[in-house]
Amino acid sequence: MDSHCIRFTEIPHTTKLVVDTLYDFSRVAHFYAYDPFDPASFRASAQAAPRDSEASARHATVADVLAEQNRDFGGDEKSQKNIARLRSGEAVAVVSGQQVGLFGGPAYSVYKALTAVRLARKLTAEGLPAVPVFWLASEDHDFAEANHCFLLDSDFQWQELRHTSSAPDGAPVGSIVFDGSINALRGRLAELWPGEAAAEAEALLAGYAPGATYAQAFGRLVQRLFAGQGLVVLDPLHAKLHQLSRPLFRRALEETEALQKLVREASRRLAKAGYHVQVRLRENATMLFVLGGGRRLPLRRRRNGAFLAGKAEHSLDDLLSLLDAHPERFSPNVLLRPLMQDWLLPTVAYVAGPNEGAYFAQLGPLYQELLGRMPVIFPRASLTLVEPKVRRVLEKYRLSLPDLFGAPHIVRARLAERHLPPGLLRRLERTEGKIEQLLRETAQAVKKLDPTLAGATETSRRKMLYQYGKIRRKTAGAQAGRTEIVDHHLEILLNALYPHRGLQERRMNFLSVVARQGQGVLERLLAQVDFPCRDHQVILL
Repeated sequence: MDSHCIRFTEIPHTTKLVVDTLYDFSRVAHFYAYDPFDPASFRASAQAAPRDSEASARHATVADVLAEQNRDFGGDEKSQKNIARLRSGEAVAVVSGQQVGLFGGPAYSVYKALTAVRLARKLTAEGLPAVPVFWLASEDHDFAEANHCFLLDSDFQWQELRHTSSAPDGAPVGSIVFDGSINALRGRLAELWPGEAAAEAEALLAGYAPGATYAQAFGRLVQRLFAGQGLVVLDPLHAKLHQLSRPLFRRALEETEALQKLVREASRRLAKAGYHVQVRLRENATMLFVLGGGRRLPLRRRRNGAFLAGKAEHSLDDLLSLLDAHPERFSPNVLLRPLMQDWLLPTVAYVAGPNEGAYFAQLGPLYQELLGRMPVIFPRASLTLVEPKVRRVLEKYRLSLPDLFGAPHIVRARLAERHLPPGLLRRLERTEGKIEQLLRETAQAVKKLDPTLAGATETSRRKMLYQYGKIRRKTAGAQAGRTEIVDHHLEILLNALYPHRGLQERRMNFLSVVARQGQGVLERLLAQVDFPCRDHQVILL
């Protein structure tokens, strides 16, 4: 069994939009600016990036913030050199990002950064200097999505780590500070590493300490994982980035209705073409949140022209004055966030997961109206990692990942079919019945010949049936043992490769693999992943 690819058409629950984006782009071309698998797209996107003095000054200020943040995150000299390339305008940015989940969240967070590194490396080699940037979605306020992670231990059993906080509901997750309880969670995670690798675990997890914020801890983890790759990490909670984004936020306030109309029309076109609409906006929604009382409050329009943030009502003039004085109190919603990102950075491409790729399909008109350009939307690497123990089980039963997509009872039947002698117990029971019948007939014949032999014949019959019964019982015990083995192997395969009826990358925390394979596993993946690739990749470790 070797590493291989699986078309997304074989993977359950893959949407029509994802399939057409990957395999028949002409069907969705009018929703995006560029074909992500056309090499010419990246140069065209780079040429569309602004080069005027205002944009250059903005990018230089962003680079100053990045230099400061990446020193705090532990970024190395290669990261700082890449920041300098952004400051000088020498390079464009390949951007990806993710919510700042506990200990990195699901594995696909790491695969986004991995894809950005590989794409930036490829573009640079082809003569288009590019820098990988990872945008921490630190302003997101859904703490329930970010405060836990699922670990796969060495026995391929699931362990959940969950953090609680006294921060107010609706606080930006990136700003939430860890207290002493993080030490116990970090300790539980470190237990996955073998004793001889304790130092590696300690260094890798050092950012998760009392006093650190979710954004700081996530940024430090990413920089340690990608040490030497030149990755640049950006935390948008920095006040200067909000100051730079003030013109974009102003337009989002002043042109709320017109911008919402653009998104609604794009959504209608998407639905008419037979695709799902990823983000549905309420009629009175805007594209901004306002911080109030430590909480991130959605800003909504009222029919009288006023705006509501929580229970507080504001006029447009009041909000514009607040924006001028305190831009850090404003943050974008899921639709405006990509535009803030591309306002701040010379983005040539954004590395998106399937759901993100879907909501970018709604954003084309918004990009044209506010920025006059849209980057290449490039699909992130989608991976299932197969560790040696799991590989041996797959090979034992001659299975592959798609075999696990069926209902669990069907998968179990396939394992049993290849491990248990079919119908052996039934055959033994039938044979026992035939032996008993033959012995009974023989005993009757012997009794007719000599009645005095009846007792000896009966004793012999019982002994023979007893000995045969021992064989049957031992066989039944052996088959029961094999049944337990089948159930155990099925549990290993489903936990490791298709947990909760979904792809591994959407549940498993990547550190589960790092603990067993060592931190060098990421460098191996960077080299081993087929790139660029439209398919889901099964990688044997």
